[in-house]
Amino acid sequence: MLEVKNLNVGYGEIRVIWDVSLEVEEGETVALVGANGAGKSTILKAVSGALKPTSGEILFKGESITGVPAHKVVGKGLAYVPEGRRVFPYMTVRENLELGAYTVNKDSEVKENMEWIFEMFPRLKERQKQLAGTFSGGEQQMLVISRALMSKPSFLMIDEPSLGLQPSIVDLVYETITTLQEQKITILLVEQNVLKSLEVSRRGYVLDNGRISIQGSSEKLINNEDIKRVYFGID
Repeated sequence: MLEVKNLNVGYGEIRVIWDVSLEVEEGETVALVGANGAGKSTILKAVSGALKPTSGEILFKGESITGVPAHKVVGKGLAYVPEGRRVFPYMTVRENLELGAYTVNKDSEVKENMEWIFEMFPRLKERQKQLAGTFSGGEQQMLVISRALMSKPSFLMIDEPSLGLQPSIVDLVYETITTLQEQKITILLVEQNVLKSLEVSRRGYVLDNGRISIQGSSEKLINNEDIKRVYFGID
């Protein structure tokens, strides 16, 4: 569904991503993990159209989207949830969700998508008139993921969903991801929480200083001695 070939991305003269190749099959959840500053978010920004690669190719459903503007990428069915739980705090939950449907032309489809979201996440339905800024961190993450889903994407990229959250709230976020998997949504998940992300994914890529250093099944990566030592603190 997504194929990234020899991707190179930078900020000005500074190269951040070096010849990265990865792929995600339809229906999969794939984890892209690594330390802070490894370049994980930069890859998602390039795929989403927020950053223009210096070279390489990005294919979505067999079509090149290399350098395509972000608003057009969304229209093709690929949505991006950036890190930081960026809700509109002084707008209600429902208003936040409606903003996610800006690519949907028919009111009937917006209503249908809203009901789909509320069926998946009853908590949002119960609190749809509540200001988004009054939500907990985990609830805000559920909301921004749901806002991205309002465009009814077939592919969802989620960037650092557990960043800065308490362990108990992280569980809520990953319950949300499990719900998306039950809906057969294809997911590329970027995380610093290596163990948690590999537990919910089928395969994974480890990014180290802008390069893919290890790849394979999630089970294989969890049991990799180097990953145990570097990310889990197990000698």
